[in-house]
Amino acid sequence: MMKKETLKISLLTLLFVAYSCGNKPKEVKPTNNEIKKTEVFSKSEDDLKTKGDSNDLHQVKVNEILPADQYIYLNVTEGDKAFWIATRKMEVEKGKTYSYRGGLLKKNFESKEYKRTFETIYLVSSLVESNHSQSVQLKKDTNEKVDISTHTDEIIPRKGSIKISELVKNPKKYEGKTVQITGKCVKINPYIMQRNWIHLQDGSKNDFDLVITSRAYVSEGSIVTIKARVSLDKDFGAGYRYDLILEDGVVIQ
Repeated sequence: MMKKETLKISLLTLLFVAYSCGNKPKEVKPTNNEIKKTEVFSKSEDDLKTKGDSNDLHQVKVNEILPADQYIYLNVTEGDKAFWIATRKMEVEKGKTYSYRGGLLKKNFESKEYKRTFETIYLVSSLVESNHSQSVQLKKDTNEKVDISTHTDEIIPRKGSIKISELVKNPKKYEGKTVQITGKCVKINPYIMQRNWIHLQDGSKNDFDLVITSRAYVSEGSIVTIKARVSLDKDFGAGYRYDLILEDGVVIQ
């Protein structure tokens, strides 16, 4: 009898606690970071993925450019529709055509820098020139003259590295294989399609940029050695098409 009474009291206690919690939900207050966050983009790569990781491909022509501190506003035209987008700060030319995927729609977005409100604007994680990729002539040129570019220092290749000129002359020989290249990073497009796009020169093929994709980040101007897999006729979409490209690059320390 005593056990039954004890059980009843316990159940009543639990019901009382549950009822009290239901009437007084816990309030979750925003953190200081959430309150103070005023930039168009956070600096988190994961945040950018959620905003622009769509398969919808857009090609737009730039009509107007409004540069800001960390990003740029662009008035663009797609077909017969004109609208505004915002993306990370980069070099963009008026009148040129660019491509991007996805985009997060924001309404009544206020720009404090320009003291104006955009009725609608799309936040775009990455924007690339439509003819971004540099086409490579795959025909062998036995009379090719090998020069060192005036703005690229002569590169001393690391043991095991092949020259870019050799790869360009005979790409079929290396297709699907992993090669090692030593060169100077003359440009990098970071965090696009979940990878970095490294432009490498070694002076053996004039000013030719060999593009290598990698998870690793390489600073512009640095001389590095990278191992990567050779791919031919690769089309990633959004203007990223290559006759010759190296993928999954690993920087050799």
